[in-house]
Amino acid sequence: MKILKEIIIDDKYLVRDKSSSDGVQDKFYKEGIWYKSDYYGGEAEAEYLSSLLLSCTNLEKKTYVLYEKCELNQSKGCFSTDFLDASQKEEFVTFYRLYFNIYGKDLAAVTSRMDYDDAIEYVIKFVKEVTDLDIRCYLANTFYLDRIILNTDRHFNNMGIIFDGENYREAPIFDNGKSLFVGETYEEDMSDSEIQAKIRKLYAKAFSPSFQMNYNYLKEDTDIALNLELLKEKLKEVPESFQKRILIMQLSKIFA
Repeated sequence: MKILKEIIIDDKYLVRDKSSSDGVQDKFYKEGIWYKSDYYGGEAEAEYLSSLLLSCTNLEKKTYVLYEKCELNQSKGCFSTDFLDASQKEEFVTFYRLYFNIYGKDLAAVTSRMDYDDAIEYVIKFVKEVTDLDIRCYLANTFYLDRIILNTDRHFNNMGIIFDGENYREAPIFDNGKSLFVGETYEEDMSDSEIQAKIRKLYAKAFSPSFQMNYNYLKEDTDIALNLELLKEKLKEVPESFQKRILIMQLSKIFA
Protein backbone atom coordinates (compact mmCIF):
# COMPACT_ATOMS: atom_id res chain seq x y z
CA MET A 1 0.00 0.00 0.00
CA LYS A 2 1.30 3.43 -0.95
CA ILE A 3 2.23 5.55 2.07
CA LEU A 4 0.67 9.00 1.90
CA LYS A 5 2.95 11.99 1.87
CA GLU A 6 2.71 13.96 5.13
CA ILE A 7 2.66 17.72 4.62
CA ILE A 8 2.64 20.47 7.21
CA ILE A 9 2.02 23.89 5.71
CA ASP A 10 1.78 27.24 7.46
CA ASP A 11 -1.41 29.32 7.41
CA LYS A 12 0.47 32.13 5.68
CA TYR A 13 0.06 30.09 2.49
CA LEU A 14 -3.72 29.78 2.99
CA VAL A 15 -5.89 30.97 0.09
CA ARG A 16 -9.59 31.18 0.85
CA ASP A 17 -11.64 30.06 -2.12
CA LYS A 18 -15.17 31.40 -2.01
CA SER A 19 -15.97 30.79 -5.67
CA SER A 20 -17.57 27.43 -4.91
CA SER A 21 -21.27 27.31 -4.20
CA ASP A 22 -20.73 24.50 -1.70
CA GLY A 23 -18.88 25.77 1.32
CA VAL A 24 -15.33 26.93 1.74
CA GLN A 25 -12.49 24.45 1.31
CA ASP A 26 -9.10 25.36 2.77
CA LYS A 27 -6.55 25.71 -0.02
CA PHE A 28 -2.88 26.50 0.28
CA TYR A 29 -0.50 27.66 -2.43
CA LYS A 30 3.26 27.28 -2.06
CA GLU A 31 6.02 27.19 -4.66
CA GLY A 32 3.82 26.25 -7.60
CA ILE A 33 1.82 23.60 -5.73
CA TRP A 34 -1.83 23.75 -4.65
CA TYR A 35 -2.82 21.87 -1.49
CA LYS A 36 -6.45 21.24 -0.53
CA SER A 37 -7.85 19.85 2.70
CA ASP A 38 -11.12 17.94 2.88
CA TYR A 39 -14.16 19.96 3.89
CA TYR A 40 -16.91 17.35 3.66
CA GLY A 41 -14.61 14.34 3.81
CA GLY A 42 -13.76 12.43 0.66
CA GLU A 43 -12.76 15.32 -1.62
CA ALA A 44 -9.14 14.16 -1.84
CA GLU A 45 -10.27 10.64 -2.67
CA ALA A 46 -12.63 11.92 -5.36
CA GLU A 47 -9.95 14.18 -6.86
CA TYR A 48 -7.45 11.32 -6.93
CA LEU A 49 -9.85 8.81 -8.48
CA SER A 50 -11.08 11.30 -11.08
CA SER A 51 -7.58 12.15 -12.23
CA LEU A 52 -6.66 8.45 -12.17
CA LEU A 53 -9.53 7.86 -14.59
CA LEU A 54 -8.37 10.69 -16.85
CA SER A 55 -4.82 9.31 -16.81
CA CYS A 56 -6.24 6.15 -18.39
CA THR A 57 -7.57 8.04 -21.40
CA ASN A 58 -5.93 9.34 -24.54
CA LEU A 59 -6.10 12.94 -23.31
CA GLU A 60 -2.87 14.90 -23.13
CA LYS A 61 -1.69 15.51 -19.57
CA LYS A 62 -2.01 19.27 -20.05
CA THR A 63 -5.78 18.92 -20.51
CA TYR A 64 -6.50 17.79 -16.95
CA VAL A 65 -5.06 18.27 -13.47
CA LEU A 66 -3.45 15.29 -11.77
CA TYR A 67 -4.14 15.07 -8.03
CA GLU A 68 -2.28 13.07 -5.40
CA LYS A 69 -3.59 12.29 -1.93
CA CYS A 70 -1.67 13.37 1.16
CA GLU A 71 -1.92 13.96 4.88
CA LEU A 72 -2.24 17.74 5.06
CA ASN A 73 -1.72 19.31 8.47
CA GLN A 74 -2.64 15.94 9.99
CA SER A 75 -5.90 15.73 8.04
CA LYS A 76 -6.89 14.25 4.69
CA GLY A 77 -6.02 16.30 1.66
CA CYS A 78 -4.55 16.34 -1.82
CA PHE A 79 -2.14 18.37 -3.90
CA SER A 80 -1.57 19.26 -7.55
CA THR A 81 0.81 21.30 -9.67
CA ASP A 82 -0.34 24.78 -10.67
CA PHE A 83 -1.62 24.60 -14.26
CA LEU A 84 -0.65 28.22 -14.94
CA ASP A 85 2.73 29.07 -16.46
CA ALA A 86 4.18 31.74 -14.17
CA SER A 87 6.84 32.67 -16.73
CA GLN A 88 4.07 33.62 -19.18
CA LYS A 89 2.09 35.57 -16.57
CA GLU A 90 -0.94 33.43 -17.25
CA GLU A 91 -4.27 34.03 -15.56
CA PHE A 92 -7.19 31.66 -15.13
CA VAL A 93 -10.46 33.32 -16.10
CA THR A 94 -13.65 31.47 -15.19
CA PHE A 95 -16.62 31.54 -17.55
CA TYR A 96 -18.49 33.36 -14.76
CA ARG A 97 -15.89 36.13 -14.53
CA LEU A 98 -15.43 36.39 -18.29
CA TYR A 99 -19.16 36.98 -18.73
CA PHE A 100 -19.46 39.31 -15.75
CA ASN A 101 -16.53 41.44 -16.93
CA ILE A 102 -18.25 42.03 -20.25
CA TYR A 103 -21.94 42.15 -19.39
CA GLY A 104 -21.98 42.73 -15.63
CA LYS A 105 -24.38 39.81 -15.20
CA ASP A 106 -24.34 36.38 -13.58
CA LEU A 107 -23.93 33.79 -16.35
CA ALA A 108 -25.71 31.12 -14.29
CA ALA A 109 -28.71 33.40 -13.80
CA VAL A 110 -28.86 34.18 -17.52
CA THR A 111 -28.60 30.56 -18.70
CA SER A 112 -31.01 29.28 -16.04
CA ARG A 113 -33.85 30.90 -18.00
CA MET A 114 -32.95 28.89 -21.12
CA ASP A 115 -33.47 25.28 -22.15
CA TYR A 116 -30.29 23.39 -21.39
CA ASP A 117 -29.33 22.86 -25.07
CA ASP A 118 -29.84 26.56 -25.79
CA ALA A 119 -27.76 27.40 -22.71
CA ILE A 120 -24.87 25.21 -23.90
CA GLU A 121 -24.95 26.82 -27.34
CA TYR A 122 -25.18 30.28 -25.77
CA VAL A 123 -22.03 29.73 -23.70
CA ILE A 124 -20.16 28.20 -26.63
CA LYS A 125 -21.07 31.17 -28.83
CA PHE A 126 -20.16 33.70 -26.12
CA VAL A 127 -16.70 32.22 -25.50
CA LYS A 128 -16.06 31.97 -29.25
CA GLU A 129 -16.94 35.63 -29.78
CA VAL A 130 -14.72 36.84 -26.92
CA THR A 131 -11.71 34.51 -27.16
CA ASP A 132 -12.01 32.87 -30.60
CA LEU A 133 -11.86 29.49 -28.81
CA ASP A 134 -14.23 26.69 -29.77
CA ILE A 135 -14.98 25.02 -26.43
CA ARG A 136 -17.33 22.31 -27.74
CA CYS A 137 -14.76 19.55 -27.23
CA TYR A 138 -13.72 20.99 -23.86
CA LEU A 139 -17.31 20.89 -22.63
CA ALA A 140 -17.94 17.48 -24.20
CA ASN A 141 -14.92 15.98 -22.43
CA THR A 142 -15.98 17.57 -19.15
CA PHE A 143 -19.50 16.14 -19.50
CA TYR A 144 -18.01 12.74 -20.36
CA LEU A 145 -16.15 12.73 -17.06
CA ASP A 146 -18.97 14.19 -14.98
CA ARG A 147 -21.52 11.56 -15.99
CA ILE A 148 -19.14 8.92 -14.61
CA ILE A 149 -18.02 10.64 -11.42
CA LEU A 150 -21.34 12.41 -10.75
CA ASN A 151 -19.82 15.85 -10.19
CA THR A 152 -22.52 17.98 -8.56
CA ASP A 153 -20.42 21.16 -8.44
CA ARG A 154 -19.42 21.85 -12.05
CA HIS A 155 -20.55 25.46 -12.00
CA PHE A 156 -19.23 28.34 -14.11
CA ASN A 157 -16.37 29.03 -11.70
CA ASN A 158 -15.02 25.51 -12.24
CA MET A 159 -14.72 25.94 -16.01
CA GLY A 160 -12.84 28.57 -17.92
CA ILE A 161 -9.96 29.72 -20.08
CA ILE A 162 -6.37 30.82 -19.54
CA PHE A 163 -5.16 34.24 -20.72
CA ASP A 164 -1.52 35.33 -20.97
CA GLY A 165 -2.21 38.95 -21.89
CA GLU A 166 -2.41 38.22 -25.61
CA ASN A 167 -3.66 34.70 -26.24
CA TYR A 168 -6.34 32.43 -24.83
CA ARG A 169 -6.33 28.68 -24.32
CA GLU A 170 -8.70 26.26 -22.64
CA ALA A 171 -8.14 25.49 -18.97
CA PRO A 172 -7.59 21.87 -17.99
CA ILE A 173 -10.35 19.85 -16.33
CA PHE A 174 -9.95 20.37 -12.60
CA ASP A 175 -11.79 20.57 -9.27
CA ASN A 176 -13.58 17.23 -9.15
CA GLY A 177 -13.74 17.05 -5.36
CA LYS A 178 -17.51 17.16 -5.01
CA SER A 179 -18.01 13.94 -6.92
CA LEU A 180 -18.62 10.27 -6.15
CA PHE A 181 -21.13 11.18 -3.40
CA VAL A 182 -18.83 13.65 -1.62
CA GLY A 183 -21.05 16.16 0.18
CA GLU A 184 -24.03 13.82 0.06
CA THR A 185 -25.57 11.96 3.00
CA TYR A 186 -24.80 8.26 2.85
CA GLU A 187 -23.91 5.25 4.94
CA GLU A 188 -20.85 3.15 4.18
CA ASP A 189 -22.90 -0.07 4.30
CA MET A 190 -25.63 1.07 1.91
CA SER A 191 -26.84 -1.59 -0.52
CA ASP A 192 -26.30 -1.23 -4.26
CA SER A 193 -30.02 -0.59 -4.79
CA GLU A 194 -30.01 2.15 -2.14
CA ILE A 195 -27.02 3.77 -3.82
CA GLN A 196 -28.68 3.64 -7.25
CA ALA A 197 -31.78 5.29 -5.79
CA LYS A 198 -29.66 8.15 -4.43
CA ILE A 199 -27.77 8.49 -7.72
CA ARG A 200 -31.07 9.13 -9.49
CA LYS A 201 -31.60 12.10 -7.18
CA LEU A 202 -28.24 13.76 -7.89
CA TYR A 203 -28.18 16.87 -10.06
CA ALA A 204 -25.58 18.31 -12.38
CA LYS A 205 -25.00 22.06 -12.55
CA ALA A 206 -24.46 24.77 -15.16
CA PHE A 207 -26.77 23.35 -17.85
CA SER A 208 -29.14 20.39 -17.57
CA PRO A 209 -29.52 18.82 -14.10
CA SER A 210 -29.04 15.49 -15.90
CA PHE A 211 -25.44 14.32 -16.29
CA GLN A 212 -26.51 12.06 -19.15
CA MET A 213 -28.37 14.77 -21.05
CA ASN A 214 -25.40 17.14 -20.86
CA TYR A 215 -23.16 14.39 -22.22
CA ASN A 216 -25.62 13.26 -24.90
CA TYR A 217 -25.92 16.75 -26.34
CA LEU A 218 -22.20 17.03 -27.13
CA LYS A 219 -21.11 13.39 -27.22
CA GLU A 220 -20.22 13.64 -30.92
CA ASP A 221 -17.67 16.32 -29.99
CA THR A 222 -15.79 14.40 -27.31
CA ASP A 223 -12.38 13.00 -28.19
CA ILE A 224 -11.88 10.90 -25.04
CA ALA A 225 -11.11 7.22 -25.37
CA LEU A 226 -11.01 5.46 -22.00
CA ASN A 227 -8.79 2.40 -21.55
CA LEU A 228 -11.19 0.65 -19.22
CA GLU A 229 -9.02 -2.41 -18.62
CA LEU A 230 -6.05 -0.23 -17.64
CA LEU A 231 -8.23 1.73 -15.22
CA LYS A 232 -9.56 -1.47 -13.66
CA GLU A 233 -6.00 -2.72 -13.13
CA LYS A 234 -4.97 0.55 -11.49
CA LEU A 235 -8.04 0.53 -9.27
CA LYS A 236 -6.97 -2.84 -7.87
CA GLU A 237 -4.02 -1.05 -6.26
CA VAL A 238 -6.22 1.64 -4.69
CA PRO A 239 -7.38 1.04 -1.08
CA GLU A 240 -11.10 0.47 -0.64
CA SER A 241 -13.28 3.51 -0.02
CA PHE A 242 -16.89 4.50 -0.58
CA GLN A 243 -15.80 6.78 -3.44
CA LYS A 244 -13.99 3.88 -5.12
CA ARG A 245 -17.11 1.75 -4.75
CA ILE A 246 -19.23 4.40 -6.46
CA LEU A 247 -16.72 4.75 -9.31
CA ILE A 248 -16.65 1.00 -9.94
CA MET A 249 -20.46 0.89 -9.91
CA GLN A 250 -20.62 3.75 -12.42
CA LEU A 251 -18.08 2.11 -14.71
CA SER A 252 -20.00 -1.16 -14.62
CA LYS A 253 -23.28 0.58 -15.43
CA ILE A 254 -22.04 2.92 -18.16
CA PHE A 255 -19.67 0.51 -19.90
CA ALA A 256 -21.67 -2.68 -19.44
